[in-house]
Parts: sequence; C-alpha cells; structure tokens
Amino acid sequence: MLAVLVCVAGACASPPPPLPRRDVPAGVPVDPARPCSREAQAAENPPPSSDDAAARFNRATNTITLTRGENVSIPALSREVSDSALSEVEPGVWLLGANIAVPPGSSLRIASPDVHWLRMRSGGGESVAITALGGGIAVDGTCVTSWNPDTDTVDDDHRDGRSYLLARDGATMTIDGSELRYLGSGDVESYGLSWRTEGTRGHIRHSAVSHLYYGLYTYEVDGLEVTDNEFHDNVLYGVDPHTESRNLVIERNVVHDNGKHGIILAEHCTDSVIRDNVVYGNNHHGIVLYQGSDRNVIEGNETFGNAAQGININDSDENTIRANKVYDNIESGVSLTQTSRDNVVEGNQLRGNGKDGIRLVSEAATSLVRDNTIGRNARYGVYVDTVSGFDLTGNTVFGNRIGVMVKADSVDESDNEIFGNTEGGAAAS
Repeated sequence: MLAVLVCVAGACASPPPPLPRRDVPAGVPVDPARPCSREAQAAENPPPSSDDAAARFNRATNTITLTRGENVSIPALSREVSDSALSEVEPGVWLLGANIAVPPGSSLRIASPDVHWLRMRSGGGESVAITALGGGIAVDGTCVTSWNPDTDTVDDDHRDGRSYLLARDGATMTIDGSELRYLGSGDVESYGLSWRTEGTRGHIRHSAVSHLYYGLYTYEVDGLEVTDNEFHDNVLYGVDPHTESRNLVIERNVVHDNGKHGIILAEHCTDSVIRDNVVYGNNHHGIVLYQGSDRNVIEGNETFGNAAQGININDSDENTIRANKVYDNIESGVSLTQTSRDNVVEGNQLRGNGKDGIRLVSEAATSLVRDNTIGRNARYGVYVDTVSGFDLTGNTVFGNRIGVMVKADSVDESDNEIFGNTEGGAAAS
C-alpha cells in the first residue's frame, strides 16, 4: 500500500534546519620511534602490591610465569627474573623480552610512575605476549607497544606476528588512561587486545588504541565496558566484540580511520548498548550488527564520512536504532538487510549520504521506521526492496532525488511528510 502525505506547492512546512557537521581535527601521525603521546598519569589510589611476589622463568618457552602475588608491579617482577627477560632500559622505560603468563590467584599491574612505557619485544617473526590465564592484568596510566630493538622503532609489520595482550579462562583485564599501539596480528588470539571465553571480564576506559590488528576483540565475554576511548588506524576493525559476547557497554568512544568497520558486533552478540560514540572515516561501515546480533541498542551516535554505510544491520533482529546522526557517508545512512527482522529505526537524522537515507532490502522484514528526518541524500530518502512488511510512520523526507521508492507489496506508510524531492516524492514499482 502506498498512502503517504506528499506536499506540493509549499503546502508543507519548510525543510528542517541544516544538520550541523562535526569538525574533526586533522590526524596526527604516530611516530614509530616515539609512539607514546600522552603524559603518564599515576593512579590516585593504586591498590597495594604483594610483598611476597614470586615467579619462575622457563628458558625453553621464554615465559615468565607469575606464581604468587597480587598487583605485582613490573619492577617487582623484574627482580624475580633475568635482565634479558625484563629490564629497565631508561628511567620508566622497560623492555619485555619474554612472555608473561598470569595464572589464577595472581595479578600483574603495569602502571605509572614505575612504568610509563612498556616495550614488548617484536620483530623478524618473533614476539612476546602478556596473557592472563585466569589471573589478572591491570594497565593504568602507561603506554604499551611492540618494540624492535634492532631498529629502535615499533614493529609496524603485523604479517609475521606481533606482541599482544590477552585475557581468557575467567581472567580480568582492565585498561585505564593508557595507550596501546602497534600490537597484534591475524593469528588466533593474537589480535592485539583481546578478552576471550566465558567468565573473562574487565574494561577499557579513557585510553588510546591505534595500529593494532583489531583495536579490541572479544569472544564469549559478558559485561565488558568500553568507554571514553579513542580507537584509530587499526588494521581491520576499531571495536570488534565477537561470537556470543553480550551485555556490553560501548559508550562515548571516538572510532575513526580504521581499515574496515569502526564498531562491529558479529555472530550472536546480544543485549548490548552502543551509545554516544563518534564514528567516522572508517574504510567500510561505521557501525555494524552482523549475523544474529539481536536485542541491541544503537543510540545517540554520530556516524559520518565512512566509506560505505553509517549503520548496517545484517541478519540481526529486534534491535533499536534511535536518535543517531548519520550523515555524509559515501553510500547510505542506515541499511537493514539479509533477513533482519523486527528492528525499530526511530528519531534519527539521516542527511547528505551518497546514496540512500535508509535502505530496507534483501529479505529484511517487519520493522518499524518512524519519526526520522531523512534529507538531502543523493538518491532515495527511503528505499524498500524486500519481501515482507514495514511500517513507515511519521518521517520527514525532503530534498532527496526521490523521496520514497517502494518495491514491495506490504509496506504501511502513513503520516509521513514528503516534499521538495527533486524527481518525485513517492514511487512504487
């Protein structure tokens, strides 16, 4: 059914005011020889460190295992092992030449003022990792990078492996006020900064993450908090919760210039919130829900200037996309596609995108699109080409080439204002 209010001859109100665009600063290149750009900030109330720390070093596997101690500092750990495994090379600058394993009952603290830069040896196909295997890792007010002593620079080649941080098997990893740069590769579990498996928990807050393979990766993790960070120039994704991760809070981050998507919840990531983030300049979509990522809320974000779509919902159901500003993306603003069902798209500003304001295609079905302002997109304001019903209600559609294009039988359209579109208000085929 095609029953809409199409305004002619000035009968409708004038177009809404222009949508203000966010000014973003020009990117500042990260110097591979001096990658840490923030001044180290000591924690106000650091937890007490154990007086009885103990560790053993396995030369065959080049691994330090922390066998006893809570909140063990890097200087305390260094006293338990040889200089070749862990040493201070300048005041506050430490070189890690061995893996660190943190089992249950122990925890490691990497923090200023003791450590303002931890260099993890990496290069020429060899690298080290810090892994919490049921224990704890806290990174607070410091900088962690890969480091190649042969070149006196970070390891900027992820193809032959790089150093990384990993928490799994019920571990806790927290990152606060820190920088993580030039870590990770495409090898499983080695992505740079990862939380994996049921019972693993933690957060990352007020930190900068760049030039990792994935800026952040999770697998089967519940309740991770990702707040007030910057993720940029990572090889693939900025923020990538994956495979049955749930109850995530992703808020107030700036996510830009990553090699593929900015933020993606993939493969049954559910019941999470993506709110008040600024997502721009990524090399594919800005924000993505993919393959069974259901019952999530995408709210109050600003997503613009991405190479494909601002927000892409793919094979995911019962999500709410609300009050976002989605503009100037190279392709479309919002897309519901690949059997996505029962989603709500409401109260968004969809402006100036290179193709459509919103696309409903590829067997996406039974969703509600209401109270959106959809203006000055280069092709269609609303494009519907799918097999099942949508409810388009209360939208303002103006200044597009064509306001609404419907290639479907069961679309309920009512109380929309459609005006000022250059080649027509509403069409069906």
